[in-house]
Amino acid sequence: MTTGFAIRQRQWCVARLGYFPSSLCLVASLLSSEALPAQAQAPQQPGAGPAPGTQSSKGAPDLFEPPPVKPTRNEISVSGDYLFGQGTVTFPELFSLRNSGFALGSSPGVGIADRKSDYIGATISYSFGQAWYLDLSYARGHSSATGPIRFPNLIGAPPLDLATTFTINDDWYQAYVRYTFPALRFTRLSAYLRAGVSFVQADLRATNTGPESPDGFYKQTDRTEDILGNVGFGLVYFVYRSNRAKLGLQLEGEGFYGHRSQDSREDLDTVDPSRIVNARIDNDLYGGLGRSTVRFEYALGRRGVFKLTADAGMEVKYTRIQYSDFGIGTRDELLWGPYAKIGLKYSF
Repeated sequence: MTTGFAIRQRQWCVARLGYFPSSLCLVASLLSSEALPAQAQAPQQPGAGPAPGTQSSKGAPDLFEPPPVKPTRNEISVSGDYLFGQGTVTFPELFSLRNSGFALGSSPGVGIADRKSDYIGATISYSFGQAWYLDLSYARGHSSATGPIRFPNLIGAPPLDLATTFTINDDWYQAYVRYTFPALRFTRLSAYLRAGVSFVQADLRATNTGPESPDGFYKQTDRTEDILGNVGFGLVYFVYRSNRAKLGLQLEGEGFYGHRSQDSREDLDTVDPSRIVNARIDNDLYGGLGRSTVRFEYALGRRGVFKLTADAGMEVKYTRIQYSDFGIGTRDELLWGPYAKIGLKYSF
């Protein structure tokens, strides 16, 4: 009888908590099993009340019974991510000089340069019933690039390709509404759909560094602002699950479309700065982002209301920029590289 009661106590812990590591459950089962023979020796007569020193099963809960595990409805999470990217970036050429009245041998155009980038970001999310989520994120990027600027020779000679270095700092502010599918919450598959807006500010600075002008004959500053609409999805399939840990394969994708405005200024070391007029350039842009990662989750604490998450993989972003002025057409930008993210969730 004692052994059967201990087994039932163990089964209660497993059914209630999902596992049996708790010393509290073990002590409760031992104490209850030791007390059982004494109670068995003094059976109650029909109609008699509870024996002295005992408590009715309809009274207060057992002193050794663990508190009930309540289901959670909402969730808040914070995370940080990092992208080490490389690819290409575009920039305007000669727009400002043309507006300043210089007789150029060629029309304004768009150059392209190879870049390397670092992006560090943070996201905070809050759920409504663990189905609808509000995601707010911020990311800061720093890029360095090198490429030629085709500069016309003002005395009629062939144009010069000025070797130029670029630095770009951009700030991303994003807000999303995300919907997860509650029916998949306790399965191996998880999925979401989301939509939102992005506001991006970027500052580009360029200086030519070739031997023909070691002090920087040509300089450009460009201020860019983007307003984008975003629509995306995410899928994760957990190939391994235990009481505390999960390991899965994740795929995320997003498309965007929006408007870009640029304020470009180009200066020459031989020209009075007061003669230079800035150029305003308006563009439409669209593209997509894809991310493939391995996802790891680990539940912390006895109840598992805290979860540690980590993602690692690759990200690719492709952008097409439509220049409406001077019949330039579209130009492409590419950014790709390893991506990592770590976060903490709290369910309540």
